[in-house]
Amino acid sequence: MSDWKKNFHSITYQDIGPIIRGSEVIFRTWAPFATGLELISGEQTIMASKDEFGIWEAHMPWIGETVDYLISIDGRAPLPDPASRYQPNGVYGHSRVIQYPLPVSTEFVNLHMPSAIIYELHTGTFSPQGTFAGIAERLEHLVDLGVSAIELMPVSQFEGRWNWGYDGVFPYAVHNTYGTPSDLRELVERCHSMNLSVILDVVYNHIGPRGNIFESFGPFFSNRYMTPWGASLNFDGEWSDYVRAFFIQNAIFWLDAYGFDGLRLDAIHGIADNSPVHFLTELTQTVRKHFARTGKRPVIIGESDMNNPRVIQGLEMGGYGLDAQWCDDFHHSVHALATCEKHGYYSDYGEPEQVAEAFRHGFVYSGIYSSFLHRTRGYRDRRYRNDQLVVFSQDHDQVGNRPGSQRPTSYAGMDASMAMAAAAILSPYVPMLFMGEEFGTFSPFWFFIDTSDPSFASAVDKGRKEEFSYLDWAGDHIEPSDPRALMESRIPWSDLHSSEAQKIFGEYRKLISIRRSMKLGSGIRPVVGIHGALVTAKYLETPIGVILCAFNLSEKPANIPAVHGRILFSRNCATEGNGLITESYGVAVIQK
Repeated sequence: MSDWKKNFHSITYQDIGPIIRGSEVIFRTWAPFATGLELISGEQTIMASKDEFGIWEAHMPWIGETVDYLISIDGRAPLPDPASRYQPNGVYGHSRVIQYPLPVSTEFVNLHMPSAIIYELHTGTFSPQGTFAGIAERLEHLVDLGVSAIELMPVSQFEGRWNWGYDGVFPYAVHNTYGTPSDLRELVERCHSMNLSVILDVVYNHIGPRGNIFESFGPFFSNRYMTPWGASLNFDGEWSDYVRAFFIQNAIFWLDAYGFDGLRLDAIHGIADNSPVHFLTELTQTVRKHFARTGKRPVIIGESDMNNPRVIQGLEMGGYGLDAQWCDDFHHSVHALATCEKHGYYSDYGEPEQVAEAFRHGFVYSGIYSSFLHRTRGYRDRRYRNDQLVVFSQDHDQVGNRPGSQRPTSYAGMDASMAMAAAAILSPYVPMLFMGEEFGTFSPFWFFIDTSDPSFASAVDKGRKEEFSYLDWAGDHIEPSDPRALMESRIPWSDLHSSEAQKIFGEYRKLISIRRSMKLGSGIRPVVGIHGALVTAKYLETPIGVILCAFNLSEKPANIPAVHGRILFSRNCATEGNGLITESYGVAVIQK
């Protein structure tokens, strides 16, 4: 092949890092500027050879025993492998060879987005053990609840024992305190056996600062852009082809080697790329091509604050082609109206008309000026489906990034919390729950880290206060590095047995059951009405007839005259004559 036609598009995840082939291990590492590279494993030192693309390759025998190794570049101090599959002793320890394939069945559970109900959880706080095995013990609870997929917050290796996971530094490695690679694969298999899809949260907008060895290997970062987390990944500069392949193949790796059914891409607005083909477009195209003949259809969901429909529009429309994206506007509109909070980004919200717009179209700010941002936000383009927007009343950001890291149950009360949750569950979009909300937990979800560097811990605390300077942090008394931040964030499962928790759990189950009966998410859009702070969504063509959903998002009673029909769900509501009276934060679902 002529040199001018060569590229990195043929690289797969099996060409990145260590791969066992028959009776040997093949190690491949990208270090284009290095003049020498050595693989160090125990007493062995193996010289690697370099190809024209800057990829170094070394071989060693494989007899089925544990192989730990480090990499030395130009004789410098040995480092872990950027493509390490496992760091048993953390970010500063040896990398370990993992035999693939792991015990993998051919089963998968394609997530049908129009009928999807997602449950977001954090491995380290979902169970007392803080492990993949701990999650597996609670799967029957989630099946009973009625969700169709769990979404794991990032599980890639980060510094320390606990972290939210967005500071991962080894994108291919399972975090060592959560369990082994086999433990994660067993969890995915267990979910599939119970007909649950599994989505993994991945981070392609930055690499965490602690234990980050990428710069020592090559130009993984760009000096052309900065993100809130530091230098941008190099997706469009010199040598960017390999960097793009490294992360695109990482997406396929999680879907293929571990059997995940979908990915949630963190903060894609932090991905800077001016290439002719955007990184996200190439990622979605490559994933679909890889699984085209398998019957597996992984779902790619993006987190974006741009209100940009291009993210979820098809490639033929010039879009990135993602299957869905989180819709913060829905949360902000419902939350601000129900709580009357007007600080920070909530200052743009709080009107019943905005909740109505959120029910109609998801995005509220579609080419509208934002007083908080001091610029126009989003643009008006309605060429997207209901099942392409994921909505919620709680998630890790909206709970963890507020003073006290409190749940709505703590600062707004259980009635308001339930009204907001009902609005999300009975919206025309894809609802997502956050661990513990289904039984009304009051436990906070603090931002937490575990680091060996006190100065870094102090910098993180200072940085968070600066980032959210528009909030009153007086009540946020636990620093991220304080172990209490983790301990207090663990879900108190013993509370589930209380009568109040069981009542809340039953109401969540009922709302989910009603949603499934209505087949919301399949394309039905509601006729929306406003009665003060009471918002109604009337679905005219559901499989169970005309359904009126009423959400009183205020402390004041409200009523709807001339309502006839069977009440399928009621909280803080009553009928009087031919009308419906909703008390403080009342919710009603009526089959007409």
